[in-house]
Amino acid sequence: MFIKYLWLFLCLITFNGFTFQNIDSLENRLSSAKGKDRVDILNKIYIGYVQESPTKALSYSKDALDLASVINYPKGRAAALNNIGIVYKNQGVYDKALDYYIESIRISAELEDRMLLASTMNNIGTVYSLKETYDKALIYFIESYETFEKLGRRKQIIGALNNIGNAYSDMGEKKKAMEYYNKSIALAEETGDLLNFDPINNLGNIYFHEGDYPQALNYYEKSKEIAEASNDFRGRAYAMANIGSAYLELNDYDRAESHFNQAIQIATDLKENPILKQIYLGLSTIAFNKKKYKEAYEARLLYDKVKDYVYNEESSRKLARLEMAFEFQQKEKELEILKRTKEITDLKLENNRIVILLGIMGTIILVAIGFILFKLKRAKIA
Repeated sequence: MFIKYLWLFLCLITFNGFTFQNIDSLENRLSSAKGKDRVDILNKIYIGYVQESPTKALSYSKDALDLASVINYPKGRAAALNNIGIVYKNQGVYDKALDYYIESIRISAELEDRMLLASTMNNIGTVYSLKETYDKALIYFIESYETFEKLGRRKQIIGALNNIGNAYSDMGEKKKAMEYYNKSIALAEETGDLLNFDPINNLGNIYFHEGDYPQALNYYEKSKEIAEASNDFRGRAYAMANIGSAYLELNDYDRAESHFNQAIQIATDLKENPILKQIYLGLSTIAFNKKKYKEAYEARLLYDKVKDYVYNEESSRKLARLEMAFEFQQKEKELEILKRTKEITDLKLENNRIVILLGIMGTIILVAIGFILFKLKRAKIA
């Protein structure tokens, strides 16, 4: 019913002087690049494809990983491992994502690259959160937070604190969750990062479920202000719907109805059915309490309709994710087969070239021997 914000450190590994250059430019550079420079370019090209073409992103990352292994370039190898892990995570292939992240952690620890180490630990925590293994997620989020704190990386600390709060919330430990949300908010206010990040909504949800509706309202109002300042229409719709729900619990039906009605148009335009579900249920309850039974019935019908949409959307998403993961693994197998086929073809061509060269050399040697024997024979006759 209520949105929860989770910070995901995508860990798009960067290098000194990196900018998001045009993919064509990078690919042009790739044609002549060698060694470490080639690995770095491959890892950068991955960034351009990771969302739109995960199969291409995976191919470039695996090429980077292979080359980095051959030339013994551990930093490039760790970056490629992270990139591959991100692709698998995005496609829902969580176990493979974990395999690559864990190998990246091992290398990062050897390199004493604490920034990379902390980011990767957070990513592992994210995978465990997606797998709903919250106790393991918490372990990695805490490790990530402690490392970011030692590095003094405040923006990352804010996100890590929020993620720890989410893990505790999912585990049912609301007081611990509130503690970390408050720490995250305090640091975000201190650094001016609230426009980029909203742990405030998460804390509002905790107060709401604890029955402290005035406090929940306080945080939802702040969340709304942040969404408006950053032109986040979806966040604004959620905040107003949450405000409406809080006023409803306080029996302030007029204010609740006003906020629900403000949220309807935005949620409809954005096709945000989970928000509409919350709104129509609230409006139905308000109309019933005001003894407007026809309006209550009509709103309830809309709620039931949207509820079915939400259920179907969630089922479709789960099915699509499973299909995507399967198709992605099939494409990966096809790419691997094509790669191996090319390697075999190249090997055969190389073997044929060697056979031809040996044949030519053999012929030359035989001719030379024949010539020498001929000269010796003539010398004897003479």
